[in-house]
Amino acid sequence: MTEKNETVKRFQQPGRVKVVQGSITSPHNAGLRFILNVANTVGKAEGPMYPLFEKKWPTVKREVRGWFTTRDGKYKLGAVHNMAVQSDTWVVSLLCQDDDMQTSDDALRSCLKEVCKSAKYERATVHVSTKLTDAVSSLQTLLTEELVNEGVAVNFYEEPEAQ
Repeated sequence: MTEKNETVKRFQQPGRVKVVQGSITSPHNAGLRFILNVANTVGKAEGPMYPLFEKKWPTVKREVRGWFTTRDGKYKLGAVHNMAVQSDTWVVSLLCQDDDMQTSDDALRSCLKEVCKSAKYERATVHVSTKLTDAVSSLQTLLTEELVNEGVAVNFYEEPEAQ
């Protein structure tokens, strides 16, 4: 590591982690907010986040299916797709699951590195449902490594049971 990089790392403020009681569809914090979602290579809009999105942002499911349908050379494990659902809220789909709906940690890490770059550039906060961290076992560890340690604030939402 070069001397300049060591200096930057030493003085870099790590991000904050906050646990929020409530739904991810009503994210806290002012400013731009990135809500994480997981996508798969077969284009199925399935997973723990879609039932949460369906009532408030039904276009998320259609957008993910459309991303799969119009896939090009960019639709491969490790790709990221951003979709504005409100002026200050984006759903960020991480293409990190294969045809068998198994999560690739390498693809997830690659996706989170892209999210980190975008969040820093846009000065956004990242919002994650505990439903997603329960479904993707390595997500919480990788969020800490790739986002929090790099100075990005992450909010975890403990969803109410009646959704």
